[in-house]
Order: sequence, then C-alpha cells, then structure tokens
Amino acid sequence: MNRATARAAIAGAQAGTSIKLVDLAHVPLYDGDVEEAGLPVAVQALHDAVADADGLLIFSPEYNGSFPAVTKNAIDWLSRPPHSWEGKAVSLVVTTPGPAAGGSIRAHFEAIMGFQPVRVMASLGIGTYGEKLTDGELTDPETLAELATHVASFAEFAHVGD
Repeated sequence: MNRATARAAIAGAQAGTSIKLVDLAHVPLYDGDVEEAGLPVAVQALHDAVADADGLLIFSPEYNGSFPAVTKNAIDWLSRPPHSWEGKAVSLVVTTPGPAAGGSIRAHFEAIMGFQPVRVMASLGIGTYGEKLTDGELTDPETLAELATHVASFAEFAHVGD
C-alpha cells in the first residue's frame, strides 16, 4: 500500500517536482563492523541518492506501533557518515489500514528525528486505506488531494534557504 501511495505522490506532484524511489531491498542491517570495513554498495547508493536530493520523503507502513525494520535500518545508515542528509528536509508519509493513520509511528518519527541533523516537516498519515483503493491503487479523490498538498508543501519546505 505504501508503494501505491508513493506512486500516487509521483503522479500527483506539481510540475518541477520529481520524486525518485530508492529500493532498500539490498541495504544490509546496520553493523558497525561492516561500516568500519567500508560502506556496502547499496548503502553508498542510498547516501548518494539522498545527497543528490533536495529532501527525503519517507513512505513507510506502521508495524506494531512503530517503524518496520527496513525503514529504521535506512534511518540508522543515514545517521552515519558520510551524513548525506545533513541539513536536508525530511518528512514521513504513512499509509495504514487503521483509523489512527499511523499516529504511533509518526510520533516516533518526530522523536527520533530530533536527534538527527535534518529539518523535519510534519508527517502525513493516511488511515483506513482499504476504503481508498481501486485495484491496488490509491484512488480516493480527497486522499489524493491531501497527498498532493503534502508533496507540494514538502517541495517548498525542501527549498527554503536555497
């Protein structure tokens, strides 16, 4: 569902705004010994993608009231050298089946990002996604409009100070 949300964000982005999806499938679990031996190729690719971007918009589900391991792992790697996200705009979009719209992960996100050298924009939670899908795609007009507004606000936030 969060990939569907990301696809909808890409499709609804204003002219001049582009969103590039980064695959985290090959990013290994953070391990200081691995880091000391040299960044794995997938981790370097993640840092390069973030360094080249104006901001980082994270699309993530909520698992058991928090981040899934893959999302937290990416945050852990990005918190380490070469600090590619230093000063970058960061926001979170959570799509969940429940009516709380990822309230727990969003609160956790704001708490841990306060320890990072990034600029955090308020997150967006999309709840009860089952009612907002058609054939596996996000199609609810109100949700699409809310998502487009969030993406536009994030693009503006990412360019503050440029």
